Amino acid sequence: MGVLNEKLAYLEGYLEGLELSDETKEGKAIYAIIDLLESLVEENEEMQESLGDLEQLSEELDEDLGELEEFLFDGACECDCEDDDDENYEFGELVYSDEDEGEDEIEVKGCGCGCEE
Repeated sequence: MGVLNEKLAYLEGYLEGLELSDETKEGKAIYAIIDLLESLVEENEEMQESLGDLEQLSEELDEDLGELEEFLFDGACECDCEDDDDENYEFGELVYSDEDEGEDEIEVKGCGCGCEE
């Protein structure tokens, strides 16, 4: 039970001890306020739960983005090939292999390292 629930329960108990009638104008107003507070506390709990879910999703997306950035910008190559050409290729860069010479087609190699994967 959260702090708001505890405070609301205390207030409801206090009002029961006052033995206010819900037939009087004051009693109706006070019970309407309590009803409103119950709704606000419930909505607050739902928003806190949603916020927790969003924080978790944000952390997961941040981790995934970090992995993607590392792959794209740190030159990670999943094919485990050895780049013997001493050339630095960027991911998605147009790369020509010896086999492509004389052909009109341009190929984008998967990892950009010049390998065939």
